[in-house]
Amino acid sequence: MFKVPYFDNAEMDTIEEVLDAGAAAALAAFLALTPQDRIADAPHVFAYYKDYHQAVGGEDWLDEQMGIPEAPADIWKYVTPGFEVDVTQGHGGDENWYVVMEANCEWEEEHGLMLVWRNGAILSKVGGYDGHVTNRDAYDDDGLIDVVYAASNPSLTTRFIA
Repeated sequence: MFKVPYFDNAEMDTIEEVLDAGAAAALAAFLALTPQDRIADAPHVFAYYKDYHQAVGGEDWLDEQMGIPEAPADIWKYVTPGFEVDVTQGHGGDENWYVVMEANCEWEEEHGLMLVWRNGAILSKVGGYDGHVTNRDAYDDDGLIDVVYAASNPSLTTRFIA
């Protein structure tokens, strides 16, 4: 077990033992992230919430059920991090290592929230759990290489700056 500063020192473990040096470096980078990094990453998670809210008519039931986040940083009040992370290498020539965590979120109980950090340092994918470490892989589209959240409403798609 280890404490994860990003999530206010929540205790987590790895799904499998981390043996590769690249995987260990990615896990170390992830464990160096802070609550300030979580706040900086909030717009990506907030975009997922907003996209879901629009798609399901959330004003009709979701607002009453969970409340309304006032600002992007407030979205974290509605997220419960998982107890495990996975560290896996990219596919198809992608030599990056990814730290992957499943979380519960109050707005999408069925698919939850998948958070992925490229090389443990950059939040590079947010959305419902789909098993893919990048949106590029999920949609087989090189144009999505920098997309963090691939929204149904294109105005809510978010990107990271490498």
